[in-house]
Amino acid sequence: MQKPPERMPLKNYRVLDLSRIWAGPYCTKLFADMGAEIIKMESLSVYDSHRGPVNPAKGIAAYPDGEPGDEPWNRNGWFNCLHMSKYGVTLELTKAEGRRVFERLVSISDVVIENFRQGSLERLGYTYEELRKHRPDLIYVSMPAFGNTGPWKGYLGYGIGQEQLSGMAHMTGYRGEGPMKSGINHGDPITGSHAAGVLMAALRHRRRTGKGMYIDVSQQESSVALMGPEVLAYQMTGQEPERRGNRSGWYAPANSYPCAGEDRWVTIAATNQDQWRSLAQAMDAAGLVDDPRFTTNEARRENHDGLDRIISEWTIGLEAYDLTRKLQRLGVPAGPVLRGPDLLQDAHYKDRGTFVTVDHPQVGPKQYPGIPWKMSATPGVVRWPSPTLGQHNREVYGELLGLTGLEIDQLDQTGIIGTKPTGSRII
Repeated sequence: MQKPPERMPLKNYRVLDLSRIWAGPYCTKLFADMGAEIIKMESLSVYDSHRGPVNPAKGIAAYPDGEPGDEPWNRNGWFNCLHMSKYGVTLELTKAEGRRVFERLVSISDVVIENFRQGSLERLGYTYEELRKHRPDLIYVSMPAFGNTGPWKGYLGYGIGQEQLSGMAHMTGYRGEGPMKSGINHGDPITGSHAAGVLMAALRHRRRTGKGMYIDVSQQESSVALMGPEVLAYQMTGQEPERRGNRSGWYAPANSYPCAGEDRWVTIAATNQDQWRSLAQAMDAAGLVDDPRFTTNEARRENHDGLDRIISEWTIGLEAYDLTRKLQRLGVPAGPVLRGPDLLQDAHYKDRGTFVTVDHPQVGPKQYPGIPWKMSATPGVVRWPSPTLGQHNREVYGELLGLTGLEIDQLDQTGIIGTKPTGSRII
């Protein structure tokens, strides 16, 4: 097994990762980026849903060039983006020998993390207290949808419903229309980030005290935590937030405006009078500054519809990047609305190394989001591609647990480990 570079700050920690889909794997991705040894454990019968369906005709997955190939469970872009620099093993906890191997893995791990439906691991007999018998200073991170207490604790939930339950979707949408969900499931990466932060605090606590910890992270409450200003505003004014599309609740103009080309847009916001005057200058429309409809921010907000029409008539014939550069030179916040291909071609992202090319054994070289921060003393790095199903069984069970080749072969022959799915059930 590969050793992380000495300068990586989390190189001495091992995480046994039972989590799946996005929230938990995003937490462990952040740890892997900083050098932690992540052992991604899956079941052959119920593996990570982000690998996609065994039968591609039954679902949609992000396969390269739309081709599932002979092993679609190893080719899904969702999975391969989230699990780089992790070791991948399979293990069946419903069998006695699988449980014995699992308990040995726990005994050598600093952290166990899961985001199953509440109580799933407990129903297999693995409470926090039981796991501590194998590793007394273990840190156990549990991330069910609604937490481990409360009347909703047993409910099933995914990121697709968290924005609605947090109140976020009620604010999102256009005036006069119903609630609108965002394009992604914000609750998942938010929860993953929260879990990574609190896990760092728990490791720091253990380093000082020698004691482990049980961490209960509610995916739903992670989304609710972002709603503080709106909740406070309601308590103070009794008014609910209004849906306003892409507009700001404070400044005007602030919106997305059409540009030259098919479905091309630019965002423009004027947050003070100087920026408003500079925008009017760029539009060669100095008269707008003295127009009583637009002289103050409050007036512009009241007349936002008319102002948006005027700005749109100006932007519609202009190229989004050219317009962005012109406005930025004048100190006006502006930026093109980028599509997927634009992200990979953007000069700024290329200069920053935002995307890294990773050569996956069944996908080939593709670009993936890299590490979104730069550290001078302890830089992170993407070390290898996401694992194929059970790819590191022999390395982990042999090198870490000391199992012999014959013992590993026996686990494989009895279906306790393996590299091919044994079922198509996905949770």
